[in-house]
Amino acid sequence: MNRATISADIVSSTELTPCALSQLQNEIEVFVEQIEKEYEDTWGRLSKGDSVEIYIGNPQNSLRIALLLKAMIKKFKVDTDCVGQNVDKKRLSVFKTYGVRIAIAVGEMRIADKRTNMLDGEAIYASGRAIERQRTSNKSKIVIKNTLFFDSSDAKLAQQINAYMGFLDILFKRASERQCEVIYYSLLGMSEIEISKKMGIKQPAVNQHSTSFGWNAVEQLLKYYEQINF
Repeated sequence: MNRATISADIVSSTELTPCALSQLQNEIEVFVEQIEKEYEDTWGRLSKGDSVEIYIGNPQNSLRIALLLKAMIKKFKVDTDCVGQNVDKKRLSVFKTYGVRIAIAVGEMRIADKRTNMLDGEAIYASGRAIERQRTSNKSKIVIKNTLFFDSSDAKLAQQINAYMGFLDILFKRASERQCEVIYYSLLGMSEIEISKKMGIKQPAVNQHSTSFGWNAVEQLLKYYEQINF
């Protein structure tokens, strides 16, 4: 039976101060705890300080979880106390623009044991390879074309889903922190009224952020993805 994995790495994490990176790591850990409660047979881990791996028993949940991770990191705001004086602002802007690279892979998993923190199988190797091909941490010039990827042994399905991923990439690249915060709560299934109370803004403002991002199109993509027989 096929399972899904997510492999992800924070873009330009070296340009975050230790304080800011620690804040982001804490938020990722809270996020992982949240999805483990929300989705059955799902668990994740933060590794190497700037990488995330998530096992998902039901592949149909994988795109929503990936977009939640993307929105969560894109909405991340560094506390003023954690802003460094000597950071490369150009490289830091890359983090603010892209946030995180994420690869979803669907395939067999030989071992997925939360108790021993062990993942082994086709899916985790495929998502890991997809991210490894994109790494820019040791490059003097950062060139990022895409940050969302999908891999499957079904080549036709992978080609189709990656076309959708390209569309989602564009939406997230141009999105503001505020828009991503609205999208994050929308992905959790909250209504506009609930989001307005959560964020302390008026409901029409929530609607404007949602519309400007393109939430209706994202919602339709999710409905399609969550009906695929993986």
